[in-house]
Amino acid sequence: MEISKKITTEVLVVGSGLSGIKATKELATMNREVLMVTKTKLASGSSFYPLKASLGTQVTKNEEDQNIFLKDIEDLSRGMHDKDLAKVYVKEIPERVEEYKDIGVHAKKLEGERKACFANHPRDVYLLSDWNQIRENVKEIFDQYENLNVMHKTVVVSLIKKENQIAGAILLDDKNEFVMVECQSVILASGGFGSIYKHNLNPADVDGSGHMLALEAGASLVNMEFIQFIPGITTPRYKTLFGEHTLMYCRDIIDEQGTSLLDQYLRDNLSKKECLEIRSTHGPFTHSLESKYFDIAMMNNIIKTKNESGFTLLYENELYENEEEFYKVYLNWLKDKNIHLTEQQVKIAPFAHASNGGVFIDENGRTGVPGLYAIGELSSNIEGANRLGGNSTGACMVFGKRSASDCEQYLREATAHKLSEAEGKAHLEQFSKTINSSSATENKFTANEMINQIKEVMWYHGNVVRSEDRLADALDQIREFESGFLFSDFLEHKNSRKLAIKGMTFIKMSQILLQAMLERKESRGAHYREDYPVEDSSYDKRLFISKQKETISYKFLYQ
Repeated sequence: MEISKKITTEVLVVGSGLSGIKATKELATMNREVLMVTKTKLASGSSFYPLKASLGTQVTKNEEDQNIFLKDIEDLSRGMHDKDLAKVYVKEIPERVEEYKDIGVHAKKLEGERKACFANHPRDVYLLSDWNQIRENVKEIFDQYENLNVMHKTVVVSLIKKENQIAGAILLDDKNEFVMVECQSVILASGGFGSIYKHNLNPADVDGSGHMLALEAGASLVNMEFIQFIPGITTPRYKTLFGEHTLMYCRDIIDEQGTSLLDQYLRDNLSKKECLEIRSTHGPFTHSLESKYFDIAMMNNIIKTKNESGFTLLYENELYENEEEFYKVYLNWLKDKNIHLTEQQVKIAPFAHASNGGVFIDENGRTGVPGLYAIGELSSNIEGANRLGGNSTGACMVFGKRSASDCEQYLREATAHKLSEAEGKAHLEQFSKTINSSSATENKFTANEMINQIKEVMWYHGNVVRSEDRLADALDQIREFESGFLFSDFLEHKNSRKLAIKGMTFIKMSQILLQAMLERKESRGAHYREDYPVEDSSYDKRLFISKQKETISYKFLYQ
């Protein structure tokens, strides 16, 4: 394996969703040389995932609302959020939402105030939509900067450090050739890891690769067990985001035999109507509210029957009489997709969605590794055990700007290390040895077969409903996959290199996620253990994951 060429820049931005676009635009405006790499195309990732009507941003109303907003975040986090990051967010989001237009995003303020997902109090919400137009706008804006370059269909395989600070990276470009980048700083903005699950509401490039890059470079991960599962439509159009607010007009959810899923789960003094009304106020599953039975019933049925076709919703016709903009935007968008909730049989099931945890950062996006930043869903941001709706897009803007500003200051002060061709080759050889360290002697299956099997295992064992037996069994299966996959064979051939990297990422990420779920022996927020079904105050700590040499450690810390 050889390095085909060397590129020199000041900053490497990995990922082209909202956070990556914001950071890149800020740095380019400050006349810094920026190289953005994206696995697919400019303006991609979960931010621009097409099978959703819109995204929202929740905005602090005024100075008095800052403390109320912080209380909302704290109530839902169940003690798992970062207070410093939350304070920064509620203070700065009113200014940052005004800057959407600077990166080509049209943010339309909804009429009046409304409660975002999980929110206890209403406030202004801005809707972001028309992803294709935004993509064109971003391209036009980026084309104005001679100091900004974009590499498409490019994967970062490893980060390079010298004297404990970031000095560069090894990439696989659109021709599947290895490229060395010499840079002083890297901003990781590559998104979450939803595509590691068989059924997910993420594009295929959201695979946890940024998490592994950060971990290998010396950063820590935190809150990884708090993965959001959210209902998605399976029929009539698979993998379409479901609008939970429509459950206000739903009278029941039934299986293929017409039997209500809720009857055997609801406690005696909780009616279906009450459960569905609570469930209409939030998208992702949470153990924190009594609407939890809705998702637990679906997932238990899938685990028991292995039937993944989904469950039928029974709606009242009054749904389409609601003239509120938030309803009309969603229902009209569904209409454009030839979906009608009351005239058609509409089925839903849980889908993996967003990760509340990620790379541990400070309020400027710093990871603790000099020159390395993490922003967007990749980072463990202001969320905790639950994510307050409308904060993820806003966090991209707040911490995209903060990381860029801090990075610019870092570039002024840090030593710029040069990378020789020999150093790049040595790093690539060491990387190859590292990923080939398993005991595999032959390939028992192709990379695609292994990836699909991991997705299946994660879906049935690391989903909404978790238990020690299933998690331990899943880990055993993942280790078996690893022992039957010889990475070196795939790395040697150009056309299979990216698949090999993805397979390696899936192996490592799945083990980290499953182990994190095993470690937290309680139920809290997005994490539900049927063998430990209550929240336990002895776990009022966050689970930090770090790597020392070849050992990954898991520690609960008050931090």
